[in-house]
Amino acid sequence: MHLVIEVMNKINSDLTADRLISTYSLYSEEQSLGDPEFIHIEDIRTRAELFDWTINIHTHPKMFQIIYVRKGSARIHIDGLEQVESGPCLITIPAGVVHGFEFDQDATEGAVVTVSQLLMLDEQFQRRFPFKEELLSKALIIPLSESDPDQALIDQQVKELRREYFDNQPAKALMFEWLLFSLLIRIGRKLHSAYSRSDVGSRYEQRYKELCQLIELHYRDHLSANQYAEMLSTTPIGLNRACAAVAGKSVSELLQDRLILEAQRFLIYTAAPASLIAYDLGFKDPAYFSRFFKRRVGLSPGAFRNQRDR
Repeated sequence: MHLVIEVMNKINSDLTADRLISTYSLYSEEQSLGDPEFIHIEDIRTRAELFDWTINIHTHPKMFQIIYVRKGSARIHIDGLEQVESGPCLITIPAGVVHGFEFDQDATEGAVVTVSQLLMLDEQFQRRFPFKEELLSKALIIPLSESDPDQALIDQQVKELRREYFDNQPAKALMFEWLLFSLLIRIGRKLHSAYSRSDVGSRYEQRYKELCQLIELHYRDHLSANQYAEMLSTTPIGLNRACAAVAGKSVSELLQDRLILEAQRFLIYTAAPASLIAYDLGFKDPAYFSRFFKRRVGLSPGAFRNQRDR
């Protein structure tokens, strides 16, 4: 099986990710005051043709998306990273991930499935779906191949979803949810199969996942490794061992990486000054933030932004 490419997700900015980065229910459709549509599906061509096959950088705070590229290719932008992938492939985008696409004009075929975060966070779904960690914790690019036995099944399931969505048959909503759940399970199985071949012990893997979840909640608070260890009822040494085994990094390095990722997001996708970014990320001194950023990235915040602009 091809390697699954993982991209860290989720913008948690109380400051203004919603104001500074384009936020939509569906791309080009402004967010409504109510909750987003429960489930939606359309082919890639329908939306992409409206925008010259380029979907600019944006985010969906309340939606999970599956982009299925059956044929053609796409230049994929996720959180400042860029990659070209040819079909067939799947791209999963959890709520809050900054993303955009440049599709191969007139050659790309596929579909976009959009699911309300309400469904993904539903208690029954959370309890019954066995692959939520693999599928919902990060953005993923999953290469497929015509020789892959799952490819034909995934392709058929997407076609069934489209047909059911546009046909007004009795029990339409129930059938559509069943088909969607089936597709999510098939994708989850592929991810689980890839992860299960890892040599990393399951105990370390679980501890590392728990730490990453806590970091997402508290990285702006600048907690110490000792504090995270206490929250997980372990020792700093044990927590560092788990991080080293899974990610090859210490707890402190993971904390710094998360702050740098968020800083880079703001510098790439917004015009916010470095001082405002520093305060949003919990730094009391913008000058210290600039030194921290340069030490980790090798460039000052301003130089990094200028380089990306070029």
